[in-house]
Amino acid sequence: MKRFFIFVFFINFLFGLNCDKKLFTLKIENPILLKDIVKNISNECNINVLVKDEKAYKLLNSNIDFINIENEPLKNLLQILFDSKGLFYSLKGNTLTLSYYKTKTFKIDFIPNTITGNSDLNSTTNNLKTNYSFDFWNNLQNNLQNILKNTDKIYKNPVIDKNAGLVTITGTKKQLNEISKYLYTLNKRLRKEVLIDVHIYSVELSSSHKTGIDWSNFSLSLPSVSKPIRGRYIGGSESVFNSATFNLGAFLNFLAQNGNVNSISNPKIVTLNSQKAIISIGDTIYYKYASEITTDNNGNPTTSYTIGSKFVGVLLDITPQISDNGEIILSINPKISSFKDIKQLQSKRDMPPDTKDNTLMSVVKLKNNETLVLGGLITNDEQLKVNGVPVLKEIPIIKYLFSSREKVTSKKELVFVITPHIINLNSKKTLRDYGFDKIPSLEDLNVK
Repeated sequence: MKRFFIFVFFINFLFGLNCDKKLFTLKIENPILLKDIVKNISNECNINVLVKDEKAYKLLNSNIDFINIENEPLKNLLQILFDSKGLFYSLKGNTLTLSYYKTKTFKIDFIPNTITGNSDLNSTTNNLKTNYSFDFWNNLQNNLQNILKNTDKIYKNPVIDKNAGLVTITGTKKQLNEISKYLYTLNKRLRKEVLIDVHIYSVELSSSHKTGIDWSNFSLSLPSVSKPIRGRYIGGSESVFNSATFNLGAFLNFLAQNGNVNSISNPKIVTLNSQKAIISIGDTIYYKYASEITTDNNGNPTTSYTIGSKFVGVLLDITPQISDNGEIILSINPKISSFKDIKQLQSKRDMPPDTKDNTLMSVVKLKNNETLVLGGLITNDEQLKVNGVPVLKEIPIIKYLFSSREKVTSKKELVFVITPHIINLNSKKTLRDYGFDKIPSLEDLNVK
């Protein structure tokens, strides 16, 4: 015969007669149906029991094999009983509600857009695009489905409202626990931001450095090491420096030994963890081409024209990823394009201008506030220099009598100095806190 024993201890002078003030002792020595235990608790405490789904009802009719609980309040007793079967429960007033499935809504702070594009500098569209496709919400949907399916073969598809940033999950206790842990970690990572400080310099190479900057001569003596650290022209351990000891003035003086140094840009851009930051410096060249030829009723041809465009200049896209230990992995992709023939700009264009493209791809790991030096992109710049008598050199036909044209070619190497800073969103900080009290110019740095 199946037997179980419930011993209830009343402490009237402290707790009164309410069941949530009682202490329960429950000892089960032989298998017994869960519903029989619930029935006894219901009778003892005058509780109504509501079962919400068929799966919960089936579990109520399954056995409890062994339990030994002594002097526990009702809340702990119910939790132990129903956790053993994976049941949700809520006790409000005198109604105990049981269910195997539960619906929970989570908040995700992320933009609703789907980001797609192509970062090819040969793009003929007017928009500067990046070479990737990222649909956060579609990826999230797939990940949540995989977690639900791996936890239990029977699962319900998650409901995602990307405009409101809400994710609604209906699942078992185990499924919701796994989803909660995943979304907690995801939200934690999404709230991390990186401020990327970029200095872009152009070095017009002197006649003795036509093959590029001699990076083997570059060294910075740091107080913490016995010998100088040397930099290479491409990302690597020898081109990463502690920003506290990296001397920008000394670095620029080194560049000046190789040719004339010009600061192209010094952007500072903030991006979310694992999201691309895009920096572009250049021109958009427009052209008109015949896109369609039609004929009217009289057989006369009509040409339709379309305006196209092409970006020429420097494009730098950086994707930071923050690890759990505070290190930053940077995926860096600089691209440079220039005209093959500058004469293409002197006439009306009916097709995209031909360009020369140079690109680098590098993935490096940095600590917070470390500085990366990245170089090696060399371009041949061509300019058409017009000399002559003012005004007369602009008059058609006779301008050739009063002017001369010279094609000037120069070699330039672009150098990128990149420093990422992890932003702590839990504390209020300004650019001053990240070392940007004053942005020095080349004159301030005394670059000769």
